[in-house]
Amino acid sequence: MSRRLTNTNAALRHGWHPVARSGEVADEPVAVRLLGEPWVLARLDDGLAAFADRCPHRLAPLSAGRVDAHELVCGYHGWRFVVSGECTAVPALGPGVPAPRRARAAPPWGVVERHGLIWIAPEEPFADLIEVPEADEAGFDSVWLEPSRSSACAGLLADNFLDTAHFPFVHAGTIGAGEDTVVAPYRVTQDDDGFVVQMEQRVANPEDPKVATGEHPLVQRRWSTYVYRPPFMLRLRLDYPDAGMINTIQFCLQPEDEGSTRIYTRLLRDDLGGDAARMAEAARFEQAVLDEDLALQERFDLDGLPLIGDPPRGDPLRGDDADPAEEVSIRADAAGVALRRVLASLVDRATRLPTSGSGQPSDGRDRPRTTARRTEFRRTTIR
Repeated sequence: MSRRLTNTNAALRHGWHPVARSGEVADEPVAVRLLGEPWVLARLDDGLAAFADRCPHRLAPLSAGRVDAHELVCGYHGWRFVVSGECTAVPALGPGVPAPRRARAAPPWGVVERHGLIWIAPEEPFADLIEVPEADEAGFDSVWLEPSRSSACAGLLADNFLDTAHFPFVHAGTIGAGEDTVVAPYRVTQDDDGFVVQMEQRVANPEDPKVATGEHPLVQRRWSTYVYRPPFMLRLRLDYPDAGMINTIQFCLQPEDEGSTRIYTRLLRDDLGGDAARMAEAARFEQAVLDEDLALQERFDLDGLPLIGDPPRGDPLRGDDADPAEEVSIRADAAGVALRRVLASLVDRATRLPTSGSGQPSDGRDRPRTTARRTEFRRTTIR
């Protein structure tokens, strides 16, 4: 059998993952799950904090506690922790008695707030956060869909987002209406640790108001630019030159557990003119498109995304038992093939890292560096 990337693969610890919308974390601790592990988020006076959701004392969930100014207070015995994870007080020991040396809450490598989301990197990430330039461009309105949840793994959902050949079949009632089933050759270009996909298509554009008046045809030209950053950060910019409109979709995935992925979708449009009713309608239409995808993805009987690439030395699948052709790919699948290769490279890169006795990657000097320093991501709050 081939390798499959599941939602709890240890290699995914080396990536930035969205774990909450910014507005979901307010005055109280918030419990989230990532890669099969529990985490807690909290806003303290001196910054955004994230910790493994267990107190080092008796392993009670810190998310059951409370926030008191710059400290997170455990709800079981009142131990107090600051943003670094240091324990500042143990009530049972009395005033002024220092906490035991090992009494620390366990933070991830980094936590940051950006693009309207809160992100965690459990271990030092191999790639930087994706950029969303339209968020800073004049004329663009932004609207979030309510987060969705799927039993499909994050890899399959990312692959579906990059796939255009399914439009006439899965989205016949929305964006795929009248679309040609033939997918013309398109370009996939490596870009840092991810890639960019560029294609020109003729597709239905029912959101163009001039379609209803007959001034514009339903099927129009569209220039599509997909940007992918591993493991599960995607952005799609759709330029409709005939309608003079740009629609950008920010699509990011949180692999919570083996059978659970949380989906964050944001629309950025330059044709809505700040009209709240039109923004709400755009969100409803995009939700309908997403629901069509999820209805099919929920029926997949796969525990993970099949990867492409030779397993590393020492992998039990290397050699005669390796089967890189579990799936049959064609020209139209170039973006999905690129996704599988990038994620396979991520897994192989994590496998080559030195490990501690627990089997987790160590803090050795060979660990790759990203462009941002750990302290910047841990302590800086960016909205």
